[in-house]
Amino acid sequence: MLHNYTETAVLQLLNDVIKNHQKENEMCTCERCRQDIMAIALNNLPPSYIVTDTGEIITQVSFNQFGGRAQVITQIMKAAEIVASNPRHK
Repeated sequence: MLHNYTETAVLQLLNDVIKNHQKENEMCTCERCRQDIMAIALNNLPPSYIVTDTGEIITQVSFNQFGGRAQVITQIMKAAEIVASNPRHK
């Protein structure tokens, strides 16, 4: 099945990044804000499509070894700043 591994990486890291970010800044963590953070981060990250389980393992190792994880964390943090400054609800 075709899958964008970058989306998986963002989902895996989102809670930890938000938790750490929330300690420094007061921000909403409702589902809408979380979805907005994910959308902004994913739009600023390159997709990494995979089809097989082997492809997922290789991609996961590459993300962890070659800076992909740091890139994902950076984009989530930037997106969290944007959403915290401009929440789309009252």
